[in-house]
Amino acid sequence: MPPVPSVEKKPATYDVYESTLEPKYQERARSELNEESFRLEPAIARMREFIAKHPQIQRCRTDAVFLLRFLRYRKFNVDAACEVLERCLTALQVSPEFFTLDLENPMIERCMCVPLGQNIDGSMVFLIRVGSFDPATFEPEQVVRLNMLALETYVYDEVYQVTGITAVIDLHGMTLAHAGAITLPKLSVIMDSTHNYLGVRIQRIHLVRLPKIAATVVDLISKALSPKLQQRVKFHKTLDTLKDDIDPEVLPTIYGGKQSLEEANEKFHKLALSQRDRFLKQAEMYIDLSIPAPNAKNANAALQSSVADESVIGSFRKLNVD
Repeated sequence: MPPVPSVEKKPATYDVYESTLEPKYQERARSELNEESFRLEPAIARMREFIAKHPQIQRCRTDAVFLLRFLRYRKFNVDAACEVLERCLTALQVSPEFFTLDLENPMIERCMCVPLGQNIDGSMVFLIRVGSFDPATFEPEQVVRLNMLALETYVYDEVYQVTGITAVIDLHGMTLAHAGAITLPKLSVIMDSTHNYLGVRIQRIHLVRLPKIAATVVDLISKALSPKLQQRVKFHKTLDTLKDDIDPEVLPTIYGGKQSLEEANEKFHKLALSQRDRFLKQAEMYIDLSIPAPNAKNANAALQSSVADESVIGSFRKLNVD
C-alpha cells in the first residue's frame, strides 16, 4: 500500500514523482493532455507554490499524484488546475453532506454505484442503477456520497487520470418519487461537481432503460451539462447496443456481460476499505473561508457568493470553465 499522504500545506520536503504509467498511456497523456516530460516538474512545483501561498488554504495534499489529478483534468494549464483545486476544497468545506467519504454507506450493499473495470478505451466503467435507490428510505446525499467514494477509490490510479471514466446510468425503476427527491439545488450541486471541481475526466455517459417518467429529469440534467458533455451522452433503446460500447468482460451478467455484479461490488468495497487511512487523512484538508479571498474573481468567491444568494448550503450556480 502507498503511504498515507500528508495534508501539510508547506511540508519540509516534497515527494519526487515517478510515473507508474505504461508507455502507451504516457504517449496518450502526451498527445491528449499536453503531458510533456519537461512540463511535469515545473507544473507540480507551481501548484505546490500556489497551495503554500494561498491564505485560505490551511491543509491540503501536495503529493504529485494528487496534483496531477487536476493538471491532467485541465490538460496542464496550471492556472486552470489551481482554480479547480480551489473549487474542490471549497465544495468539500461547504457541502460535506454530499462529499464526505462514507465507507459504511448503506447504499453500497444495494449495488447502486459499482465500478466495473477497464473498458476497451482504457477508461474505468462506473455503473449507476437509479432504481436501486429507494427515495422513501434513502436521501440523494447518500447516493452522491457513494458516487464520490467510488470515484475517490480509483481516481489516484494514474491510468484513469489519463483515460477518464465511462458512466453507464440505468434508469430502470425510476419513479415520480425519485424525480421529486432530486430538488434543483441538489441537482445543481451534483452537476457542478461533475464537471467543475472534481477533476475527473468523463469520456462517455450511456443512458439505458429509460422509463417515460425519466424524460423530464434527463432533460434537466442534459441542460445542466456543459456542451462538451452533452455531446458525450448516448441513449440506448436496448441493452444489446450497450455491448457495442462497453467491453462484455466488464459488463455484469444482468446486462448481457460476463461478470457478477455482486462480485464487482464486493471488490470495490474491499479496495475502498483498504484506503480508509487515506480517506481519513484527506478529510483533514481545510480551506478557511472566513479569510479574505486572494482576489474577487476566483472560484472560491464565486462559490461563497452563490451559497449566500441561494441561502442553501451546497447550492451553487453553474460555473463556466474552458
